[in-house]
Amino acid sequence: MLGKYQKHLVILTILLAMACTAAAADSTSPLYASNSEASLDARPEYKGIAKVRPGSPGVTKVRPSFGFSSGFDALSRFNPVTWGPDCWLPVPAKGQFVVAPRVFFATLHGQISRGAELTGGPSQVIDFDDHLGFRKTGNTIWSIGVMYQFRPRWGLTYSFSPMVMEGNQTPLTGFTFMGQTFATGNVIHSKWERYEHRAGLFFDISRTPNSMTRLYADWLHLRDRLSIGAAITGGATAVTWDNPKNMAVVGVEFEKCLKNYRGNTLALTGKGGVAFLDDNVGYEAEAALNYLIPIKTGRYGFVKGGYRYVNLKRDKPRSLFQTTMDGAFVELGFLF
Repeated sequence: MLGKYQKHLVILTILLAMACTAAAADSTSPLYASNSEASLDARPEYKGIAKVRPGSPGVTKVRPSFGFSSGFDALSRFNPVTWGPDCWLPVPAKGQFVVAPRVFFATLHGQISRGAELTGGPSQVIDFDDHLGFRKTGNTIWSIGVMYQFRPRWGLTYSFSPMVMEGNQTPLTGFTFMGQTFATGNVIHSKWERYEHRAGLFFDISRTPNSMTRLYADWLHLRDRLSIGAAITGGATAVTWDNPKNMAVVGVEFEKCLKNYRGNTLALTGKGGVAFLDDNVGYEAEAALNYLIPIKTGRYGFVKGGYRYVNLKRDKPRSLFQTTMDGAFVELGFLF
């Protein structure tokens, strides 16, 4: 009888398990059913796989900046440091000439001293401005120079420069010149004439498409004539000093192309030299910008402007003649 109860208990347990399983299936069937309808039996107005069209990328407008950096970038092509490597420098070819007149706006400083011709007595140093009345500024000196390139690297040069200055002065202190005494308070009239001839030979030690370097050796002849006397009749007797000089000048000159623009050329030039011989010593220095404009094939006109400094001194036991000139200059010329 116990076995009969055990059999009914097992059957009851199985029925309860089946009932619980069916209840669980009923509670989850709507979820699975809904999922099946969305994926397999979807209606026409709905799609099982949704395609999303990507949105168009956004456009951001940026206002340009006009700061200091952009200004410097625009000006970089005017920076001389970046000029030169791709620049072409016109130079004279064999058989060509260069003719160039020049105007020199010179500031003058000068001193002289000379004892009596017979006694050889000493005389004091005389200043061009304080004693003789030669003005320091506003002096215009013109010259003309010619160059001929007779070989690819050899050439000849010649230049001529005349100068005449006059001045009246009432010196604050008296002085003696060549044995003649000029007293304080008297008006003195002075005249200085200088004629300069210069001829030389040069050799181009280096030539590249954008630069040129040359050595030059010149003969320089100066004829100075200085007259000092009373400005009124009956005053101190006028005395005249003729002081010719012959000197050798050696130096170096260079030219560097900076910029080519529509066929024109901007170049930097410079030179420096030393003068000596016949108890004379001196030196010169020059720096300028040269602007060349083509006229025909191989021919150019140019405008050069810059600064020049020249110092010459003759110093002997009984005589001194020293002059210094510096200032701006302008030169117009032709290469043909």
